[in-house]
Amino acid sequence: MAPAPGTLLIAEPYLPDANFFRAVILLVEHNAGGSLGFVLNHPMPVQVKEVTDYFGEIPNTLYRGGPVEKNKLFVLHAIPQLPDSQKIIEGVYWSADPRALRAVLATRDLPDTVIRFLAGYAGWAPGQLDYELARKAWIVAPARAEYVFFPEPQKLWQQVLSDLGGKYAFLATLPEDPTVN
Repeated sequence: MAPAPGTLLIAEPYLPDANFFRAVILLVEHNAGGSLGFVLNHPMPVQVKEVTDYFGEIPNTLYRGGPVEKNKLFVLHAIPQLPDSQKIIEGVYWSADPRALRAVLATRDLPDTVIRFLAGYAGWAPGQLDYELARKAWIVAPARAEYVFFPEPQKLWQQVLSDLGGKYAFLATLPEDPTVN
């Protein structure tokens, strides 16, 4: 499968970059200008309300979306009527427009099963992701809304690989530390 908006990048088990250790990334852009995606399974030990009061008392967990522009907030959500959002796959949209999101959040609390707040993003320059794919750093798989809003993010990497089956299901069983057998 080729990378495209709406696909997942699953880190190979021992990718040496700590930013992407066992990461599952949703690609939202992939074109001649480069690629952009969000790490779905690296929650931070803080809630959105602890880092900004712009949205009010939002108790949702903040996720580390990637190492680029870590001070910028992005949102993945399942709210089709939210303005200034881009559809990625069925049931998943993304936005960087805090004003539209603020209006929606003012009317109700939204659980992590329909909205994810991300600090930063993962980005690749033109050709960079293709180079990493050729070196087998990533496995490309189709995205599903249930992965984007997975209730146990620490288990997402294993779940996606298990769902792919075959040799990928085997990779899901490997220990985090290869010296441990």
